[in-house]
Amino acid sequence: MTIPLRIFRSFRSNFYENDILRGPENYSDAYFDELTANGFNAVWLRGLLRNLAYTDVFPNLGEGVAAHQDALNAVVERAARHGVHVLLYLQEPQALPSTHPFWVHHPEARGHTAPFEDYEADPLRTAFCTSESAVRAWLRAAMTGLFRAVPNLGGWFAITTSEYPAHCYSRILGYRQGEQTTCPRCRERHPMAIVRDVLQDLYDGTRAASAEALTIAWNWSWAYYEEDPQPSLLPYLPADMAVMLDWERGGYHALPNGKPYFVDEYSLAYAGPSERFMALYTEARRRNLPVMVKLQIGTTHELATVPNLPVVDTLYRKLVDAERLGAAGMLATWNFGNTFSLNTATIARFVETSDRPAPEAFVKSLAEGCFGLADGSGVGKAVAYFSKALAWLPSDQDLLYFWPGNYAPSYPLTLAPLTGAPMGWSCLLQERGDDLSATETQFTADETVECLRHLLAEWDAGVALLDDALSGSEEKSARLERGVAHAISHIYRSTLHVYQVYLLRRDRPEDMDARYGAILAAETANLTALLPWVEADPRLGFHAECQRYMFTPESIRAKITDLQDQLRASASQK
Repeated sequence: MTIPLRIFRSFRSNFYENDILRGPENYSDAYFDELTANGFNAVWLRGLLRNLAYTDVFPNLGEGVAAHQDALNAVVERAARHGVHVLLYLQEPQALPSTHPFWVHHPEARGHTAPFEDYEADPLRTAFCTSESAVRAWLRAAMTGLFRAVPNLGGWFAITTSEYPAHCYSRILGYRQGEQTTCPRCRERHPMAIVRDVLQDLYDGTRAASAEALTIAWNWSWAYYEEDPQPSLLPYLPADMAVMLDWERGGYHALPNGKPYFVDEYSLAYAGPSERFMALYTEARRRNLPVMVKLQIGTTHELATVPNLPVVDTLYRKLVDAERLGAAGMLATWNFGNTFSLNTATIARFVETSDRPAPEAFVKSLAEGCFGLADGSGVGKAVAYFSKALAWLPSDQDLLYFWPGNYAPSYPLTLAPLTGAPMGWSCLLQERGDDLSATETQFTADETVECLRHLLAEWDAGVALLDDALSGSEEKSARLERGVAHAISHIYRSTLHVYQVYLLRRDRPEDMDARYGAILAAETANLTALLPWVEADPRLGFHAECQRYMFTPESIRAKITDLQDQLRASASQK
């Protein structure tokens, strides 16, 4: 017994740029060999339907269709030789700029129009109105055309709420609080009716060409439209459409000090499953719908510029519970956290074995296989400390989206008055401000400081145990995992220092200068210790979602120099 379908993705795949066109270079035979060795049997690519099939409904919609189909076929055929399926991620029908010529020729398809800030150059977007029959006909025809052109494509999974503008309710995230679409036709309908239409059309178009392709509805953000477990959606899904449920989102958790919080993101700090997961799981199974799980097995927004958060005992607990619940498959990564590591080795070990021992015994056996150890119990003890440490992380969505964790080692420190400029998205390489108030939805900045202090105490105890446990291993993997564990400590400590300086700048206490000097000295020592680990492992600092480095050896050296200059300047003034 195991989890039959296990989907992963190359960290070289660029979610935002030509994911399919670059697929043949990112998904080589060597990659698929490594993928299967790590226990996976499927990969996913991001698809944009209008560029994947021409139709008679909207014949001028789409660009480079033949090139996309050729590239996708190449990946699908190569994957098949390794026993690997290829699935597409869809979020359809993707909106167009409001000035696009398409709307001149097809004004009847025009739906909700509003600016969307992610499209900086041309933010005003117009949705495709799925209350218009031609739009629904296009969805069906395009899916049929896609599966006829790429007949061995394994299937698709779809997000139908939030993310990018698509249908007329995609970005109406305040619907339950009274927000409305600008589309007069869809305004008279419930957003779940729109979601039903989209999923049905994607399904019908697929089935017209393929009886075997997987069709998967992901519950990401459905709760924006209707209370769990979405009673106006699940009863209407096709009988063989799988429902993929977020494992952690919609959960209620508490820090070790008892402070409760709501989990609304991927989390390796929280074992789950969430209350939302269980509510939808129960309803889906009552209707005999296949259930898949969405996990983030490598790393999360809790720290995404490392290849993995090595809390493999917590990961193992998730896998055991998902297996016990009869999960038909798992999407094991989004567009980051997709590097091979001890965490992916956990998947391989889980798939290869049928015994389900206690977590520490599983980690002991895993470590012995991965690191060539006669006794892996020391690694098991270290990992237990890592999980105790991560339990202190305040895994609030707003905090994780806007905190400095991913780039803290390169974030400059200063006592200048706060400007109030936003920090920007933590997952994208953006201009950084200094206002951390956006991270204080469930936790104040003072509480975050306290949490990070507790986290670091536990994590550093785990690092000491891991160093001792791996001291006799000659395996490259042992050196890399030690480096990751050390780096995580230093990155979280840099994050702590950023928050401490923010509080000084905000509150301006009388002893501000002395406290700032102590932070400068501590951060200098911290970065000096981090630097050799980053120099030795080019995976550190890289964020796979934006395909950019958020810190590098060069940026760390530059920050060390700046900190030393500030310390010298302060000393000269005394």
